[in-house]
Amino acid sequence: MRVYSEDIKNSVRLLRLGGLSLSQIQNKTNIPRTTIRDWLSATEMSFEHQEVIRIRVLEGLQRGRIEAQKIQRERRKELEKQMLIRGMEEIDKMNKRDFFIAGIALYWAEGFKNKHEHRLGFCNSDPLMIQFYINWLEKCLGVKKDSLVARLTLNKSYERKTREIEAYWSEITGIPLTQFTKPFYQNSIWKKQFDTDNYHGVLRIHVKDSLNFLLKMRGWIEGIKQNVLK
Repeated sequence: MRVYSEDIKNSVRLLRLGGLSLSQIQNKTNIPRTTIRDWLSATEMSFEHQEVIRIRVLEGLQRGRIEAQKIQRERRKELEKQMLIRGMEEIDKMNKRDFFIAGIALYWAEGFKNKHEHRLGFCNSDPLMIQFYINWLEKCLGVKKDSLVARLTLNKSYERKTREIEAYWSEITGIPLTQFTKPFYQNSIWKKQFDTDNYHGVLRIHVKDSLNFLLKMRGWIEGIKQNVLK
């Protein structure tokens, strides 16, 4: 049986006071874990020393958690980047029919479908979605900008910024301000804080004299539904 000097025992106790676990001390000194435990149990540590060990262990755990969270965030960012690139590659370029079907599906989701409607109507707060829809109207239905009527929906608290927000949407869509009708204001009170600097309300777009297009749109949507059922 190997005999250890008192200096070695004291060095082990110092390592323990430094916050190292029994396994860490064993790896560092090559001394059996049971021997280390016997030495430490035979040593009466003061409350202050125990508290030092406890705090250092907690600090070590916290550092480990922070590092693990950092690694997890980096992995998630890399995964998001890879999935974004893969998704873009899978879509690639849309042909004319892809573009046509995408516009119908978009209208199915966000367009006005009330049975009393008599013209195409669409609303959203996403500038890119609005641009896509206007582009679709022009390329697939031959609708020109001068046939579009825009209406802004805003929270009442933003009434003073109406002209500024309308100018924003006019620039995004290419629809002149003269084709904007009286805005609609919502009186609801927000229960949580939004990014007010990027708030531009909701834009509604109608197409003048578009009853025939609306009736066709209903048929196109039904055609998609029938394909799903098949």
